Amino acid sequence: MTCLQARAGDVNPTLTEVAPVIAKDTSRNLEKGTAQPASVTERWGAGMDDFLRGALSADPSMEGARASIAAAEDGVTAAKWQFGPSPSFSRQLAAGTSRYVNVLSIQQPLYTGGLLSANLSAARTALRSSEMTLRSVQLQLKLRIVQTWSDWAKVRGRIDSLEALRGEHQQLLDMIRRRTQAGVATNADAALAASRLSAVQAELAQARLEEALQRDRLQRLARRPVDDPLRAVLDGDLPAPPSLNQVLDRIQLSPELALARANVDLSRDELAKAKAALMPTLSLRLDRQSGAYKDDRIGFVFQAGLPGGLSALSGVNAARSRIAAAEAAVSATEQDQFAAYQLEFTRHAAAVASLQNAALTAATGDEVLASYRRQFDAGKRAWLDLLNMVREAHATRQSQRDAAIDERAGLYRLNLLLDGASGPG
Repeated sequence: MTCLQARAGDVNPTLTEVAPVIAKDTSRNLEKGTAQPASVTERWGAGMDDFLRGALSADPSMEGARASIAAAEDGVTAAKWQFGPSPSFSRQLAAGTSRYVNVLSIQQPLYTGGLLSANLSAARTALRSSEMTLRSVQLQLKLRIVQTWSDWAKVRGRIDSLEALRGEHQQLLDMIRRRTQAGVATNADAALAASRLSAVQAELAQARLEEALQRDRLQRLARRPVDDPLRAVLDGDLPAPPSLNQVLDRIQLSPELALARANVDLSRDELAKAKAALMPTLSLRLDRQSGAYKDDRIGFVFQAGLPGGLSALSGVNAARSRIAAAEAAVSATEQDQFAAYQLEFTRHAAAVASLQNAALTAATGDEVLASYRRQFDAGKRAWLDLLNMVREAHATRQSQRDAAIDERAGLYRLNLLLDGASGPG
């Protein structure tokens, strides 16, 4: 390289150093285990964890889900109270007198045909369903934020890459103008270099607009400000990715599947309620009269009937049909989750393979670019070939950056699926 610079006195000496330096910095930043965060002892992904926690705390859908859990907890408490005695009080004029009779009654259910147990089971199932809904909402919001972050980080990296490419084209334009003035290049070569520089500037302007849109989208989704350091939240040493079996095994613990199974239990509780409506009830009752008459009575209350007539039988059949529908929904949900989990695993595996290929292609492209530059300086390569190779080397380096982001975001999304299946985030 030193000999080349000494021979081509009219060549900007920094140009021959630009591509190798950029490629070296890029590979240094994108290779696994070499991109170190501010704190090398910090667990990988901790920065993204903090960002997601802040987003969850500010999202109104989380408040709605938590309010549903609180309501379900009150429903469980209310269902438990139904097992206790029910007091009542009445006051009315005694017949033929102007005095009042006060009646205090306490009735303790002894047998309800399973209605009280079904009510308690339904309340507990509703609570579990509300908790699964919260976990599902949390997981889906996290997945959307990470995907949006990936889109923003890629376009933000594209801006950096285009700015570097603009610098390269500017140096090429300055060089070819000097060669034109020296009579060793044509005005057409300078015009071609100027047009390539203009195209890069237009692409850079478009990328900045897209970056602003992606940044705004991420800020609205996370309800938090987004700044440039956020790009580095998934830098650092990557942990070992989970195997496909590990990912698919967690499907049975996913909140969506748990929610579908809770709906089956709710349908079964509704069937138990419908059957209990056909059964007689037995209660222990205590009445105490005071006022115009005084009397204490204790005894059993037996009640039987068909409220709503034979419609109660139709209610039982409807409950059985709802159970069948809920069980079918479990199977459908399981298939959907299998497809979703497998897709996430495949996307990550594809990103890993793309990064390996992109790294090799980028290294080869840098070598070819350096070779083209030497051949151009020696008069053995056309100016157009050099410009095209500069652009191609830029494209390969950008592909490497994008693949690295996809790999890290894909691994984090896989970990979200595994963590989201084990408990709330």
